[in-house]
Amino acid sequence: MVPVSNTFSAENKSEIPPPMNCFQAFRLEKKNEIIARCPNASYRDISKVIAKWWKELPEEEKEPYREHARLAKIEHAKMYVKLASHSAS
Repeated sequence: MVPVSNTFSAENKSEIPPPMNCFQAFRLEKKNEIIARCPNASYRDISKVIAKWWKELPEEEKEPYREHARLAKIEHAKMYVKLASHSAS
């Protein structure tokens, strides 16, 4: 699965990014596959193909991405609670 990135700046807590959702994890994983098949594809075309693949994906195949999003949300909460409490001191 795709790792959760930490691009948070403690200086600007108002810009805490949301945790990755299941579609974003799927998109990151599949983007390179499309680029390999169609190197000249535009961002728009890549997005359309990935959205179509996601819609057509059976529910049971979406489950790993949902689990990844669930874990990313938990990790996100831990990370930003810790940072907020450290910067408040």
